Amino acid sequence: MSEIYTLLLRLEGPMQSWGYRSRFDYRDTALEPTRSGVIGLICAAMGVARGEDISQFDTIRIGVRVDKEGRLERDYHTALDVIKADGSGKDTVVSYRDYLADAIFTVGLQPTNRSLLEQIESALNTPKWPLYLGRRSFCLTKHPLSASSPAIVEAPLRDALQGAAFNCRCKPRKGSLRCRYVLEAQDGERTQHDWPVCFSQRRFKPRSITIFYDAGGMEK
Repeated sequence: MSEIYTLLLRLEGPMQSWGYRSRFDYRDTALEPTRSGVIGLICAAMGVARGEDISQFDTIRIGVRVDKEGRLERDYHTALDVIKADGSGKDTVVSYRDYLADAIFTVGLQPTNRSLLEQIESALNTPKWPLYLGRRSFCLTKHPLSASSPAIVEAPLRDALQGAAFNCRCKPRKGSLRCRYVLEAQDGERTQHDWPVCFSQRRFKPRSITIFYDAGGMEK
């Protein structure tokens, strides 16, 4: 039986945004990192530009453990003198942008071969371009490889996420709160349209995900 490896990442910052249904003047966010957001972060680390082939990442199965649920916040942006679509003049446009405040996530990457994980790990240690949490202004407050030492563990995705240490701000405690997990699955209970096909053309396809809760809890 072949060995199974998972690379664990910690995505933590004061603000994060993981859009997957954004259109025109509204920019939404999912409640946890999306596949497109995670792959985008990896591409920035490896220096993969928009428009380049990203099919090498299709072999990766992604899962998320929500260590600390973020607060959903909304910003209003006003743009002056925006030319109307019909060219009849200019107008003032108000756009809405959602983001998560004070959220913490542990993300697992499980590919079909370890060599890709090692390339990603090396790139995250010395990223070619700046890393951010969904938007360029949303920086990380912890190194992405601080979730585990070593970052690559010999375990399937679910086991690796459940076994990963918690950040000191989110240590499990006894109580009614439970830790939420979001894992890619062939026959998941929900479909999310955030599998990137080409970033430059903004082409995405759906993926199936399943959600479950473990028996532990976490501090607010």
